[in-house]
Parts: sequence; structure tokens; C-alpha cells
Amino acid sequence: MTGGSAHAGEGDATPRATTLVDRSFGAHSGGYDLSEIRRTGSGHRLRVRIRRDPYQRQSYALVEVLTPGLTWTNLAGEPASAWHPATPYRSTTLTPLESLAERLFQRAVVILHAE
Repeated sequence: MTGGSAHAGEGDATPRATTLVDRSFGAHSGGYDLSEIRRTGSGHRLRVRIRRDPYQRQSYALVEVLTPGLTWTNLAGEPASAWHPATPYRSTTLTPLESLAERLFQRAVVILHAE
């Protein structure tokens, strides 16, 4: 796996009321993966996990919330059929997955803070 991890000690601000906590990206022989954790203004921890595999059926994109019991619970996902065809077969950067990750984070914020 290639890639790396970023920690946002002082809190890199990301759009729409979330703060980057951790990010890792990896490219491998079968595709690439992105895992990113953000904190919302209200203190929720959210994690987006995206796996882009050559086979659409083995690819996924989901956003989870960290529960008080320190387990990740699925909040929302996006079917691979909606994003897989628009992403390159291989990538050495997280660029092809950034807008998808942002969309998932924003959906999670709406779900958690719906009135």
C-alpha cells in the first residue's frame, strides 16, 4: 500500500462545520482506499470509508458515527453505481474521492442535526 496519513493536531478546518482529525489514503494493486475522520461542531466523530476496487460490486462508500460505546455505526452510504464509473481505475492521490467524501460528511451532518 502506498500513501500516508495526516493528523490535524490543531484542527485543519474543512468546509461546513467539520474539522479534520485523521486521514489516510492508500493505493494498492486492486485500486485505492480513503479513510477520513472528522469532528462536527457538536462533538460527533464521523468516519468516511471509501474503497475503489476494479470491480464495482466490491467497491463501497459509507459514513459512520462513533457511538458513546466507541463503536462505529453506519449512518449513510452511496451506491458504487453512482460514483464508480466516474473514478479512474488507479490513482496515487485521494483527489478522485474527495468530492464523494465531502458529500458523505455533509449527509451525516444533516442526519445528525435534523430538527
